[in-house]
Amino acid sequence: MSLRYALLGIISRKPVTGYDVVRIFKQQMIYFWSSTHSQIYTELHKMENDNLIEHELVIQGTSPNKKIYSLTDSGKKELIRWAIEEPLKPAKIKDEFLIKATIFPVLSVIEINKLLDEVIEREDRILSMTQQWKEHFNNQEERDVGTMLTVEYGIRYSEMYLEWCKWAKQYINEIK
Repeated sequence: MSLRYALLGIISRKPVTGYDVVRIFKQQMIYFWSSTHSQIYTELHKMENDNLIEHELVIQGTSPNKKIYSLTDSGKKELIRWAIEEPLKPAKIKDEFLIKATIFPVLSVIEINKLLDEVIEREDRILSMTQQWKEHFNNQEERDVGTMLTVEYGIRYSEMYLEWCKWAKQYINEIK
């Protein structure tokens, strides 16, 4: 059900197309939520049926028509109700690499270091992109506090992950 509220939150900022919703979701929520393109569009349809959002159809001639979604009054009330009244559940980490780490005892040091190097490369890339994204938002006249908080979380998360991977490499190389 949290996908619904993530999408309501995106749409609450300003009217957006379905394409924009998917793009914003993948850019801004990468560190704490994941969803597929089809899940997002399915939920948009359900939210419209539940009168939480509505759309304006824009006819584009030679390009495909597009829907611009906006929050209804009911949608805004539901989003606020959820934020204020629903209890927070414990955070969950869902990380495929940590599953791989549980089988390190059956891997060689070379194989483990290769996996750790892949994660380091990935996190370096994500950290760089997230820092650029933060600069982009810092340079905008009107700053969205929610975006700034989550982008800072993403930066700190990547920094922690990088630090942990470097520590893990050193630890593995010392004990094996």
